[in-house]
Amino acid sequence: MEYLYYLSIKLTRTVIMKNHYIILAFFLTVIFGNSFAQFGEIQNGDFESWTNQTLYESPTAWKSSNTEEYRGVAVTSKSTTAQEGSYSVLLETVALDDDTLVGYVFHGSLGATGPEGGIAYTSVFDAIRVQCQSNILMGDTLYMLLIRFSGGTLIDMEMLPVAEGVNSSWTQVDLPVNTMGQDEVFIGFIMGDPDVSPKPGSWALVDNVEMLNGGVATTPLPNQGFETWTTASVENADNWYTLNTLLSSFQMENSNKTTDAYSGTYAMEMTTVQAFGTDTVPAYISIGEIDLNAQGSPFLPAPYTATPTTFSGAYKYSPVNGDEAAIQVLFYQGGSIIGEHGEMFVTAQTSYQTFSSPLAIFGTPDSIVFLAFSGENPGSVLKLDDLQFSGGDVSIGEVVSNDLFTIYPNPANEVVTINLEANSSYSLYIYNVIGKLVDSKENSMGITELNVSDFPKGTYLIRIVSGNKIFTEKLIID
Repeated sequence: MEYLYYLSIKLTRTVIMKNHYIILAFFLTVIFGNSFAQFGEIQNGDFESWTNQTLYESPTAWKSSNTEEYRGVAVTSKSTTAQEGSYSVLLETVALDDDTLVGYVFHGSLGATGPEGGIAYTSVFDAIRVQCQSNILMGDTLYMLLIRFSGGTLIDMEMLPVAEGVNSSWTQVDLPVNTMGQDEVFIGFIMGDPDVSPKPGSWALVDNVEMLNGGVATTPLPNQGFETWTTASVENADNWYTLNTLLSSFQMENSNKTTDAYSGTYAMEMTTVQAFGTDTVPAYISIGEIDLNAQGSPFLPAPYTATPTTFSGAYKYSPVNGDEAAIQVLFYQGGSIIGEHGEMFVTAQTSYQTFSSPLAIFGTPDSIVFLAFSGENPGSVLKLDDLQFSGGDVSIGEVVSNDLFTIYPNPANEVVTINLEANSSYSLYIYNVIGKLVDSKENSMGITELNVSDFPKGTYLIRIVSGNKIFTEKLIID
């Protein structure tokens, strides 16, 4: 338990960004799909199944709040409400937990302290024309930032208001700027007054940004009408949570597919990286959600009700400066730990090594925390393959529906009667749609009645474990 707490502190300290990326569809697949078809096994523990997840679109050639600090919510997006052509860019201000995300786009480059360079642009201009619509809350503003560079030196900077309040139709705004020569320009648009807290709910559409000289358009900016967009995606191992979504806008995904596998085609490669200056971000993979806003540990438990006796797998490890990697497994029942196991990886292993370790679980779990950690030092690489639980009641047969198992009424709203027409005891478990165990009964025989009058309306899963058989059935509460 102490090691899990250490990993929690390490993750919270090193990863600055936040994410509430909860995928309900994933849980539906796990609960009502193939997770129970292989009872108790680690799903995709051989890392053969991967999926590209679309994250956001960003205007081509422009950098944006999406590309620079994506945190699970795209506050820069493509709009089909356009002043010219097919698209414009929508900039929004959105509340996220205890923080606020602000939409922006820019041409140029950012450093640790702000803009540090522009794009090549030598034409002379004395104004910038912008087409915009807006619904900006009182006290908020859409701004344009213009910075000129010559020979790598900043020679001029202007920050000008573009729009305030409600502009329900396209409005042309001409912004006079200083006239001088330059070889690079940084130009960007951002929601929010830098001296005032941003206002969630404000938004603005920007289109057709033109550089003018004497009222005549000069050399066009790249993609000045926001007509072309680039889709960003991240590849994740199915049934696993990682930090890849958070790190994708920095091109620093650190839990990746590798063809250097112990068996099959793929394995998991986890790399500790250095980010944001001197911060270190280890790679983490978890069966449960990783929620940086959770109180206590950010590694949340996932539903699990098997009692395996063995944990096995294969690994390679390339530690830097005496680093250590680990896998931590905790089995819970009613919020209490009833079994735990840790695998430590310390010495360098250039070829795959296997491990097979006994597990001691005292009771029947209802959930599990399972996570792996690549180490503290940048450059440490852990490769994992063929992670398996076995023994006990793992991989016993499951029957999705069976004449011996009946539920009535279904749908129900008060009392549900469950009848297993077999001369043997059984345990039953009821899960809600996100996989939380909401009720259970041990050592039942024959007919069992459950009061479901206090259950919220929705779809549930009833699961019966009897000897070496498992029966499952959906239950509707209306």
